[in-house]
Amino acid sequence: MTVDGALAFLESTAFADAIRRSIWAYPALETIHIAGFGVLIGSLLVFELRLFGLGRVIQAVPLARLALGMSVIAFTVAATSGFLLFISGATELAAHPAFRVKLVLILIAGVNAIVFHARGGVRRQDVAARAQAAASIVLWVSVLTSGRLIAYL
Repeated sequence: MTVDGALAFLESTAFADAIRRSIWAYPALETIHIAGFGVLIGSLLVFELRLFGLGRVIQAVPLARLALGMSVIAFTVAATSGFLLFISGATELAAHPAFRVKLVLILIAGVNAIVFHARGGVRRQDVAARAQAAASIVLWVSVLTSGRLIAYL
């Protein structure tokens, strides 16, 4: 099966059709998606600001457990709702340049997070950890921006 065929199949499922036809499903999924991204970016920002020296009275490791745990949950919510939004118009969205940029940025942000944790960035809090935190903020805000641009380009 080709990529176009797989996209057309996803779009033709009864579930995708139900999302398209419902006056509530798409807006509800969009709200959940945006809320998920809000929690994701907010929880990452709290932790990353700690890496930059704000709130030094709060120990980084316990804060990381809380904030980054919330980030994982929020990302899961955003990704799941995003996938459901995607299947309702998969062929059109897959061709959209802003959507493609969004996916690439998510991939880069994910790799950044994996490298950050693999090298022990939470405990090290060194220049590299701060650089990765800055990159994380820029990447996730860029993901949010490219997602919004889908509606306008």
